[in-house]
Amino acid sequence: MRAIEFSRAVLSVAVATALIGDAHANEIEEVTVTAQKRAESAQDVPIAISAFSGDQLDSLGTANLQELTEHIAGAELFDDRGAGQPTWVIRGVGLADFNSNNTPTAAIYYDEQYLSSNVLGGIGMFDIERVEVLKGPQGGLYGRNTSGGAVRVVSARPELEGDFNASVTTSYGSWGKSTLEAAAGGSLGASSAFRIAAMTDQGGGWQDSLATPGDDEHGDRDFSAVRAQLLFAPTDQLEVLLKLEGGRDDSETSLGLARALYDPETGDFCQSAWQGRADSNQCATLANLTNAWILSPGNPGLLPSQQERDGSAVLSNPINALDNAWSGFNGQLNWDLGFATFTSISAFLEYENNQIFDFDGQPLRLLHEDGRADLESWSQEFRLVSNSQGNSTWLLGATYAEDTIDEFRIADLSDNWLVFPGTTERGFAQESKSWAVYGQWEQSFAENWRFSSSLRYTAEDRALRDAYHYDRIGEFAYIAGVDKDYELTANWSGHVGVDWQPSDNALIYAKATKGFKSGGFFGGFAFTADELESYSEETVWSYEMGFKSDWRERSLRLNGAVFYYDYRDVQGFTQAYSETIGGPITRLGNLGDAEHLGAELEVVWLPQSVDGLSLQLGTAWLDATITDSDTIALDPAGRPSSIDGMPRNFAPEWSTSAQARYEFALNADLLAALQLNYSWRDALSARENFNSDLDFAAYGYEGYQVVNARLSLLPSDDRWEVALVGKNLTDEVYFASVTGDDVGSYLEIPTRPLSWAIEASYRWQ
Repeated sequence: MRAIEFSRAVLSVAVATALIGDAHANEIEEVTVTAQKRAESAQDVPIAISAFSGDQLDSLGTANLQELTEHIAGAELFDDRGAGQPTWVIRGVGLADFNSNNTPTAAIYYDEQYLSSNVLGGIGMFDIERVEVLKGPQGGLYGRNTSGGAVRVVSARPELEGDFNASVTTSYGSWGKSTLEAAAGGSLGASSAFRIAAMTDQGGGWQDSLATPGDDEHGDRDFSAVRAQLLFAPTDQLEVLLKLEGGRDDSETSLGLARALYDPETGDFCQSAWQGRADSNQCATLANLTNAWILSPGNPGLLPSQQERDGSAVLSNPINALDNAWSGFNGQLNWDLGFATFTSISAFLEYENNQIFDFDGQPLRLLHEDGRADLESWSQEFRLVSNSQGNSTWLLGATYAEDTIDEFRIADLSDNWLVFPGTTERGFAQESKSWAVYGQWEQSFAENWRFSSSLRYTAEDRALRDAYHYDRIGEFAYIAGVDKDYELTANWSGHVGVDWQPSDNALIYAKATKGFKSGGFFGGFAFTADELESYSEETVWSYEMGFKSDWRERSLRLNGAVFYYDYRDVQGFTQAYSETIGGPITRLGNLGDAEHLGAELEVVWLPQSVDGLSLQLGTAWLDATITDSDTIALDPAGRPSSIDGMPRNFAPEWSTSAQARYEFALNADLLAALQLNYSWRDALSARENFNSDLDFAAYGYEGYQVVNARLSLLPSDDRWEVALVGKNLTDEVYFASVTGDDVGSYLEIPTRPLSWAIEASYRWQ
């Protein structure tokens, strides 16, 4: 019963990012997390963690995981299709392959269920208890595909104690965008409780397509989801939590902004591109060349200079959209055995992903993709966690999981006469099976010293079946009926570490951790069977030292870490020799080795002289470099070069997130709060071979900064709240992704410009 009672108590704690929940608090709140499968104060856990409560996610205006990384220094998120396939990169560890059969390097756990594909990260966040972002490899307790870290999303649970409670939140803002979220729950008697929550997100189209003048603005959200939970506690030692959920996402995703890189006269790259920048006034797109030279001689068609730099007017065809649906079940059992708590987690998720996207970002059909992927995932985990609060604690666990993907995709290049005209289709089926056993042991020794270790053995195999790529115009197959297999060989992962608590408010730790990301198969359009050969797993040995500390009667928090990564068999796109065609091909493989060196600092301060003021700063520095590679990469002009010594992609050298919040009383019954959030990211590249000005012109990101604000009004009993929200107040131009379609076009996926919203919420409790 002790562990179950403690677990319930944790749910009532308002978890924050080491920020402040009470305007009149003089201390930084204790942050409680379950990153190590047991409830602990975040300041006592020797892991770099960023944690966000549901209330704080609301105040940040964060509706999904895509928006969360703005508030975490050292973490990035990219999506080359505007939405629907978000990929996390933590401390520079990530893979720029957005196909559905690939797995992210930062594993996402949704109510303890591992999400096996990046497309599953598009599930919206609503009625959330907290989100925990664990930085660095997590190979012991979490296992596969955690070479970068792990992201834990925890839904609000039913509560056995207390009366009926409910809440509703609605918003309306720029471009007619509106949201509605509601939740209700309460006791059904002495031994059971329920909670049901739902949300909808509608409207907000903000982009005009110059290809179809007069049409409605593109970019409307059309998202809805519902979740129902039942909690049973038939005895003081046993509880069972059952969850059903489902949703749909028929949103229009962002249209790309075409990058102009070609000389309109010669068709070569223009002078500006050779100097490292796209130039919409002097340079042309592939569509301009195709029109002027073939389709309409002398007439280049719509010009890139007609686009708006912020993406509000683009050349792209307005076809980008999702047609996604999902449903799932999750059952958790906790049984207090006295000496330990036994936990069982059974989960199933079915997800149908349909997406159409204009990859050329121009008014012709140079590359349009229309695809469908049906994913099924089920898993079972058992674990036993010691209840001892003494000098020694331990944990044992075992997991089994199966994942299947059936995917079909069509590529329409009907107008791409200068490179590769035609229409092709491809498909495959993939099945993955994985099982693991793991354990963790912590032992206190000497005075305030603690040793910890974890060890995990993972077995995994994947099978690619019936892969084909078919030309629909010439009616011939590039490949047909290809079967490939992969088996994990780096089976062992885990960590060893030691930490010291010199006082009740300080922790110093050092640890070595091994994590890995599984291998697999390329899920794109392959022209030879050689491109579908499996690539191997990548491994990361992390060596990290850090500290966590509270000062001045817990009004000042200083946390920091330094780390070194020995990164082996980095996964990425590489040039390889194909015996089939007797020449080079580009395939997803292993690039070689890399080293990442970094440092992070977090500061939280409640100035004692200003009641209600809280300040937070997080900053990260990173030097991530390919150090040993035989890989030869081609720049956009086809020039070969070695990537040895090149900086890693998606790894900005500097990143910073900051927040200032001031809460004050207007009178005895009414409070107000002003919150400002700031995010800054250094320049970076979307490709590993970032070794020329031309590479940056095609795939580079300029550094950017974003400022958001929220002004709210609420009573002292916190029953209702109204707020005015502003996002991107400086109207900064920045991008969710920069990509190329590999057949001559380059585009940017813009984020929304300056926007506003009015929010209102009410709570019954």
